[in-house]
Amino acid sequence: MSAQTAKRRTISYATLQEIADDAVRLHAAGAPTTGNWSLGQIYEHLARLMDGSLDGFDFTAAWPLRKIAKFVIKPRIFKKGMPAGFQLKGDAGKALLPDPVADQAGLDHLLHAIQRLQNEPQRHPSPIQEELTREEWDLLHRRHAELHMSFIAEPENLI
Repeated sequence: MSAQTAKRRTISYATLQEIADDAVRLHAAGAPTTGNWSLGQIYEHLARLMDGSLDGFDFTAAWPLRKIAKFVIKPRIFKKGMPAGFQLKGDAGKALLPDPVADQAGLDHLLHAIQRLQNEPQRHPSPIQEELTREEWDLLHRRHAELHMSFIAEPENLI
């Protein structure tokens, strides 16, 4: 079975620190990815959303999508996680989709973003979910990481 066809991991993160610990472990082991992105791109994408929650975003979703997200998508994500297959386009894609990035650089950015989330109290509105509390943002980051980190396979020597 190739890395591209390997089964995705099932993950549940209870804390932001668990995301950091898992990323460090997988990076150190040279874990392969099972999707279209490299380790560095996965880490970079997660970090960009985390940075936006702290610093603000340069884009906002259309009003109808924000209302649907607030009352339908948000509760589903918080209870069941994020589904795979959503394609970011336009300004959201420009802001959040990573170009190729070295794995170590992506990991460093992710670890820095997680450290900031743990230490800085401010949170900006989500461009899709609108106002979120710090606790809601942390849950959203955990659910988002569960989705993307599931595309990193367990290295054979760690199973």
